Amino acid sequence: MKNYQLVTIAALITVFSCGEKEEPLAVGNGDIQLGVGVKLSNNSSPNGRILEQGVSITSGFLQVKEIELEVEGSDENGEFEREVSYRFPEIKKITFDEFSSDVDFFINIESGNYVEIEFEIDLIDHQNEPSIFLEGTFGNSDGSTVPLRLEVYGDDDDDLDFELELESEDDRLFYIDEINNPLALMEINAENWFSGISQSELEDAELTDGVLVISRDINRSIYLRILKKIEESSDIELELN
Repeated sequence: MKNYQLVTIAALITVFSCGEKEEPLAVGNGDIQLGVGVKLSNNSSPNGRILEQGVSITSGFLQVKEIELEVEGSDENGEFEREVSYRFPEIKKITFDEFSSDVDFFINIESGNYVEIEFEIDLIDHQNEPSIFLEGTFGNSDGSTVPLRLEVYGDDDDDLDFELELESEDDRLFYIDEINNPLALMEINAENWFSGISQSELEDAELTDGVLVISRDINRSIYLRILKKIEESSDIELELN
């Protein structure tokens, strides 16, 4: 389990209401819908190394090929362990910005007592687009700003995914039903992926038509270091108190 958390999730013990919006896709079997959403984190780190860089991420998307769910708990029939795997018939593009916190899909599970709920989001490059695409700005030390674009390709990582785990404190059971129904919200603080990269390195980076592009083909040395940060932050554990 990685402790260097650049991606975090929050559990909101609530009942999600879709309102008038089109209901997101639901996969798996069960009487309870576990909502999963992806958003940008708007919490900047207080550490000067990040603030000095002037990196601001405002929008982007992930491309998902498959989701996998593993649960462990107990019901009236005793202890159980179950696994659900769902491959999207068409690659699912999850778009997000710093204000969006909607549910992107539901996973259906049985109501009952759980020790652990773990799910994995497997990413993929699709239609000449990367698995992870982010846009924002970078502020130079002279006060000027340039557009910034980050493109992360799954081909550069044999297992590009995010693994999110919900468990109770001290391995105690937690109950899920229609009232106690957590929303697993994956918050991406992508600005932290730039930690360890100096202001001067970003200012000296190559521009493409006035845009600071970081990809496997452009500014590759910076790209590989960001890719490593993503790998370090992809396995996240949340304790429910």
